[in-house]
Amino acid sequence: MDRNALAIRIRDAGFRATKPRLLLLSHLYKSKSPQSIAEIAAALKTSVNQVTVYRIVDTFKKAGLVRELDLRQGRPRYELADLNHHHHVICVKCGRIEKFTGCESKRITQKALTQTKGFGQITSHSLEFFGLCNSCIKRGHHIPVS
Repeated sequence: MDRNALAIRIRDAGFRATKPRLLLLSHLYKSKSPQSIAEIAAALKTSVNQVTVYRIVDTFKKAGLVRELDLRQGRPRYELADLNHHHHVICVKCGRIEKFTGCESKRITQKALTQTKGFGQITSHSLEFFGLCNSCIKRGHHIPVS
């Protein structure tokens, strides 16, 4: 996605496409995995300070441009909210994160709605898997399956 397309996304969300906002969104677009506020700030260190990063991320999250993830790593991580629906597999030893596609959210949503009495609509979902990557298994790490 080029700078113009990112600027359009920012404007469509109701914001001015300032340099810090463009840099942040561009960084998330190029990132291979979700980023913490500290990682984003470190990547943009010469242009945007950590407080500004936090404010922009919070604003973009509320506007639906950025998605917050809890990957059980002690701090939230963020990624560009895009049209390519995906989820993550996270190694609980080394923190490796990989994306995967193909969840059956419509089927699961219907099942959830039939099993609950107090809900009539589901508007979003989060699905993450946790385990051991092949490298950690080769190093002899094992975790009991729960």
